[in-house]
Amino acid sequence: MGNTCKKILSILVAAGLVLGQTGCGQTKDEDTLIILEHNAEERIYNLAVVSIGDVIDTDSIKCTYVQTKDEELSFSLSGKNIAAVYVENGEEVEKGQLLAELSDTGLQEEISRLEYRIARNQLLYEQSLTEEESALEGRLLQYQYQSRQTTAEEEAYKKDVEDIKRNYRYIREDYQDVIRADTLQLYALQSELASGRIYAGMSGTVSYVKPGLEGSISIQGEMVIKIIDGTECVFETDSVEYADFFEEDTEADFLIVTNTGAVQCKLVPFQMEEWGEKLYFKVPEETEVNLNLDVGSGGTMKIVVAEKEQVLSIPASAVHTADGRRYVYVIGENSMREIKWIETGMFGDGMVEILSGLSEGERVIIR
Repeated sequence: MGNTCKKILSILVAAGLVLGQTGCGQTKDEDTLIILEHNAEERIYNLAVVSIGDVIDTDSIKCTYVQTKDEELSFSLSGKNIAAVYVENGEEVEKGQLLAELSDTGLQEEISRLEYRIARNQLLYEQSLTEEESALEGRLLQYQYQSRQTTAEEEAYKKDVEDIKRNYRYIREDYQDVIRADTLQLYALQSELASGRIYAGMSGTVSYVKPGLEGSISIQGEMVIKIIDGTECVFETDSVEYADFFEEDTEADFLIVTNTGAVQCKLVPFQMEEWGEKLYFKVPEETEVNLNLDVGSGGTMKIVVAEKEQVLSIPASAVHTADGRRYVYVIGENSMREIKWIETGMFGDGMVEILSGLSEGERVIIR
């Protein structure tokens, strides 16, 4: 008959109603109907055996696949027109590559002019050394071959040598002063020009370019380009409250759903010394699994937060609560359900620890 129920009800009526009393003398209590159940319901119950086993409580942590290296780039000047952007999202770049630059407003022309003037004055400086040497040599020849080398002529020769050296020293000092001043100005202009350019500090893939960047006005320190290195990636989570559950070699089950289906593997902690606002995990090196994931893919890691080994336990679905007390149903006499009050310990994912009220081998009804 399956779950077919047969129920015979008897109704006891208050004395006044049985005797057919009418009207006067009746009270509120005399109108009460009392319904009693005489026959047991014939039911088929799902039963579970009270047994010794492990009670395990787990939590799920959401993790995201991220690169271990990235670079956020910005301009160091504000209020300048962004003249050119040379990269797009998804483009591969090399370290040192020019990615974007501000309008130079004539800086490059001024830099070229200074570089030319510095090079010219440097050449004139070196030429003065040759001219000085020639002047000294000419004056020596004049003293040797066009004079009688008297004391007066010797004194005159020495005086001329000192004058030649002093004059050329002054000339070279002037060149040096101009070269030094121009060099300082050149460095300043080159620094200003470099501040208006963004170069890749690492090789990788452009993962972000600010929309409408070219032609806009620069804001100092605002991230406008991001590069990531996708050659080495890990999983990260901001669920830092679980950090104490991990040690260097702690393994946790991980499940990620991709376009090609679900993939399950193990994760272990990665660079725990750098844990702070994020926790990092990686697939063990010896694991032979091809995740083939895109940066930004997400999955779920399951960790054990509490465990009781070899304790008396039953399925959690068998436990009920009333007025703060817990109980289970068992089958008593005449196949009737009976309540048994119990004391529970730890609740796990599917099992509950039993502290008292049940014995190993008993059977309880599952909802």
